[in-house]
Parts: sequence; structure tokens; C-alpha cells
Amino acid sequence: MRWGLLLRRLAGYAAVSAGTVVVTQAVLILAYSVLGWPGVVANMVAVCVAAGPAYYANRRWVWARTDPHSVTREIMPFWAYSLAGLGLSSLLVALADRWWQSAVAVSAANLAGFGLLWVGKFVLLDRVLFARSSSDPVPGSPQRP
Repeated sequence: MRWGLLLRRLAGYAAVSAGTVVVTQAVLILAYSVLGWPGVVANMVAVCVAAGPAYYANRRWVWARTDPHSVTREIMPFWAYSLAGLGLSSLLVALADRWWQSAVAVSAANLAGFGLLWVGKFVLLDRVLFARSSSDPVPGSPQRP
């Protein structure tokens, strides 16, 4: 893969991730601080709210995929990885909520859980979920008849 394409994808992935963090943190803080939900419940809702838009933005904007979605090759693995992040972040959120009972600690625990898996998710998206086969057209290239 060309370095320029890899860097563009990484920058796009980082931008989508930043947007996902904003959505996740907003829902998490609202649910935890305003609604008074337990940290783990607030974390679960926040992650689920942000996961759908993250999938679509990464697929369409970062990897320029416009072909039909594959439930088994793309959606299920994306959600499985998101659930792994949910599991790790929920464990850290539960610990933070128990020890500090602070919105800042709960928020930091959520960020830490997903931050630990961030690079792995990029590799999964780039090399597996949204990887193009040799028969897939590359966006912007002339189509073969």
C-alpha cells in the first residue's frame, strides 16, 4: 500500500474516532451525571449510540466503500470489536465508578479502554473488514467494461 493512502486513511480514521469520542463522551456524561445512571449502564448506552455512525463513517468516508454492506464480513466483526472495547471500557468504568464516583474518572476510564484498542481496530478495518480484493474497483480509477 502506498504511504500516502495509508496516511490519508489513518487521518480519516482519527477524525472519525474523534467524532465518535465526542458522541460517546456526551452520551456518557449526560447519562451518568445528569440522568444518574450507573457508570456501566451509561457506558453501554454511549458505546452503542456511537458505534453505528462510526461504522458508516469509516466505511464510506475513510475507506470509500459504496458497495453493498456485508453482515458477516463487515458489520458483525465491527460490532464484535466494538463489544470488545465495550467490555474493556465497562470494566475500567466500573472500577472508576466504584473507586472515585466521579464523572471525570468514568470518562477517563472509557477513553482508556477504547484507546488501548484503537490501533488494532485500524488494522482490522484496513486489512480485513474494508480491504479491497484485486477485483474491487478503486475509487477514482477508470472502470473496466
